[in-house]
Amino acid sequence: MRTLADGVHVLERPQRFFGLEVGARMTVLETDAGLLVHSPVVAPEAVALPEAARWVLAPNKLHHLYVGPWLESAEGWLAPGLPEKRPDLQAHGVVQGDVQPFGPDLKVFPLTCFPLANEVVVLHRPSRTLVVSDLVFNVQPDAPWLTRAAMFCACGYPGCRTTLLEVALFRREAGRRELRALLEEDWDRLVLAHGAVIESGGKDALRGAFRWLGL
Repeated sequence: MRTLADGVHVLERPQRFFGLEVGARMTVLETDAGLLVHSPVVAPEAVALPEAARWVLAPNKLHHLYVGPWLESAEGWLAPGLPEKRPDLQAHGVVQGDVQPFGPDLKVFPLTCFPLANEVVVLHRPSRTLVVSDLVFNVQPDAPWLTRAAMFCACGYPGCRTTLLEVALFRREAGRRELRALLEEDWDRLVLAHGAVIESGGKDALRGAFRWLGL
């Protein structure tokens, strides 16, 4: 696990999706109220945390494979639609509407604009860090050539981009409203589940990725 900023730690692991190596990143956020594990990629015993996790979040309907073991010791929260997809997960609740379960240092944004994922985005206020999962990708030139080729064909490479799937399925009115709310917040660093972290200028990168939405 490596540290990006005070209270922000990440752990990266290989992850294949439809045969493509896309990698996956878990983010651990420290707050005065406790520790949040966002989108776990390993079981709890496989990682040394600064302290025991208080919460764990499965942030969308695609990022849930490794969350089960964490629910034995941390308060679990799921993205909307995930309880129906994974009825075996005995979580505390679903992040939707105005629910803000993680204390004042963390603000959650349940997005309804991309129903395939129903992603929950998290803002870590102390470090001005926004954490996303599949909202955008940031594939780099050192990614496997097949991954780069596939993402290029999907308009998801190079750099911080969305994919054709999002363009096709996005609920545009909701997307403009929800993404503008994100862009109005005070943050700079963008941590993604797939691709390189954007240490500075993350807000401009996100806006650029959704230029097709007219932001």
